[in-house]
Amino acid sequence: METVNYSQFNFGKRLREYMHEVFNHSGVTRTEAELTDGQKVFLKAIKRELLKYVDTGRTGYPHNQLEQMESFTRTIGDLHNSYFDNGMHKISDCLFNRWRMLFEETKKLAAAGGASQPCWIEKIEVEQSDMPMFFDA
Repeated sequence: METVNYSQFNFGKRLREYMHEVFNHSGVTRTEAELTDGQKVFLKAIKRELLKYVDTGRTGYPHNQLEQMESFTRTIGDLHNSYFDNGMHKISDCLFNRWRMLFEETKKLAAAGGASQPCWIEKIEVEQSDMPMFFDA
């Protein structure tokens, strides 16, 4: 895992680093089929988070990278609670460990001035079409 420079934080890059960490845990490269259920849930949460910020015209919450990180941390915490309440303790334990890591990183980002960094938005070039675009964000 690389050292994160919180003064030059890039939320999208950090999400991709989380994905890389999941697929290369302990130096062993894994496929998605080889991941534990908890790792798969975390990976799907990351992918969904990446899709949330593809609209350059998006308005409203979040307004900066600190709020984006806080939002993602809350999402993982909510997933942990849901799996725990449903008795899926192996998955909830994995998500709790990830939540704790994210919570610590969010505190470091706040201390480094993450609230002053503009919101990260992924710009995806798409081919123009007359078909409507559907996705859940």
